Formats: sequence, C-alpha cells, structure tokens
Amino acid sequence: MVELVMEKDHMDKLYKSKNPVVGYINRERLESIIKLLDKNKKIKILDAGCGEGHLLEKIFNKGYKNLYGADITKIALESAKKRVKAKFFLQDLGKLRFKDNFFDVVICTEVIEHIENYKKVINELKRVLKKNGLFIITFPNEKMCMIMRAAFLRNPIVKDHVNSFSVKRIRDLVNLKVESKKNLPFNLPDFLSLIHILAFRN
Repeated sequence: MVELVMEKDHMDKLYKSKNPVVGYINRERLESIIKLLDKNKKIKILDAGCGEGHLLEKIFNKGYKNLYGADITKIALESAKKRVKAKFFLQDLGKLRFKDNFFDVVICTEVIEHIENYKKVINELKRVLKKNGLFIITFPNEKMCMIMRAAFLRNPIVKDHVNSFSVKRIRDLVNLKVESKKNLPFNLPDFLSLIHILAFRN
C-alpha cells in the first residue's frame, strides 16, 4: 500500500474557508449525506476515504455509534481519531480488509476523483455492502468547478484530481438502483452544479 501524503488539516481548512462558496458547499455536502441515512441508529456505517473525520463526527453527533473510517492517509487518520469515536483503519480502498456484506451504509464522498483504479474501488465498496444497503457517493462536476476556481482567482486545476465523472458515468459504474440524487448548490441542473450526490440501494 502506498500512503498518500496530505497537508495536515487540509479538509478542516476547506470547511472553515473564508471563501463563502467553498465553505457553504462543503458543509452542505455533509448535511445532505446525513439526511440520506436510515433512521435506525444501530446501522453499521463505513466512510471510505474518511480523511480527518468531519463527516463521521457529524454522524456520531446524530446518535449513530457503529462507525468505521478507512483512509490511505496516516496524517488525516491521526486527526480523525482525535475528532470522533469510531473504528479507523489505514487501508487502500481497492483492497478493503472487511468481510463481504459487512456494512449497512457505505459512503464515499469527494474521493473517487482522486483514484486511478476507481473501478476496483467501486467494486470493493459494493462487496462490503449488505443486501439492501445504502451506497452514497459524491463527486465534483470538474468542468464547473474549474470555472468557479478561476472566477475566484484560484488555480483552476486540482493536481490530485486524476479523474472526472458525469452523473451518467457514475450511474453506469455503480450499476445499482438510484434511490436519490441531489446537486449542490441549490439542486441546479447537472451541468451547472458543483457537486453531485447520488444514493444507490444494493
């Protein structure tokens, strides 16, 4: 496993960004994911690519306690362990060390665009998901994000984004029943949105 190197508190800076659009979009993404969760607080949830644990912290605060986080970045996991009580694992998402049909919910948010072998990762996430389980994936509309970054005088190209996905492409790759779809901000049409949130039922 090749460990990914990341700046300390990288995501924390995004959630607390002075740029109102960046801060709002990222906070709204987390809240939108939580609203998709089943009401049973005993469900087993995996945040695949959990980073510094911001999403798991919010889920924990809603009363869900059976939480798991997996990430390939050691420095991010160190921050996550301080942020929330959950089970954390330094793992390659393409080679998860969990049994088949282990989780009720698998979440992969703003991760897939960073992964070269994304097909293998999606298959692994589906493998560990229970029958009738919920698979939530979010990803950026890279073209519109580039335009927005340029508009705010930021570097339009994110170097560690190695893939770009459309809603149709993700639907085809996951190949499960789509339970819900939301675009951020304001549920704009796909081509105008910055982030897509898709929930699939296994």
